[in-house]
Amino acid sequence: MRTTVIVAALIFSLSLLMPGNARSDARSESYYPLKEGMRWEYRVLSDRGETKNLIITNLAPREVKGVKVTPRKWEVGGHTFFELMEKDDNGVYRYAEQKAENAPPEILTPKEWHLKFPVTPGSSWTMTTRVGSDLLKVGITTESVSEAVTVPAGTFKDCLKIKQTCENGGGVAIMGYEWYAPKVGIVKSMVTIKKKSKEGKTVSESRTYQLLSFKP
Repeated sequence: MRTTVIVAALIFSLSLLMPGNARSDARSESYYPLKEGMRWEYRVLSDRGETKNLIITNLAPREVKGVKVTPRKWEVGGHTFFELMEKDDNGVYRYAEQKAENAPPEILTPKEWHLKFPVTPGSSWTMTTRVGSDLLKVGITTESVSEAVTVPAGTFKDCLKIKQTCENGGGVAIMGYEWYAPKVGIVKSMVTIKKKSKEGKTVSESRTYQLLSFKP
């Protein structure tokens, strides 16, 4: 009996070390809270002269095709959009999106991974996302888990900092950074998107998102 217990414990320990068996932990999960009722307001600044406020609210969880998701309502510039997020032991990803409250959910294939667990400096993954009509593969790297970030909502310590990069053959290039505070989520984001026009000219825009207020 003792030998059986030892062997079982050894197999379990090895399974935790094997690739593909990522495990979530409380700290990793705290960077992307999905509790119902949480609300964030951001100021969105653009180098093209536009300044807008973005409000994101976590709604009540529901099921879509057998998957439990948390709808997140986006309100910006008079427009409303819904992203349906799912969290499991491997991370947090956007499962589907809705262009309006009563519109049918559009399932995303492949999954759009925003965070991969466990969160550790140097970890990386690829997120497939769509910018306009372009389907892009964005490389994401965890650069730090100890950043201090000051935004209008205050100063947040022990933030996760991730880097996003992408350049495809169609002339689209992305460079961005995001900072996540434990138990709060994204407090700051910076992104520059460059794209070639039909005339062959490079058009670019840089945006900065800063947290104005947060309701836990």
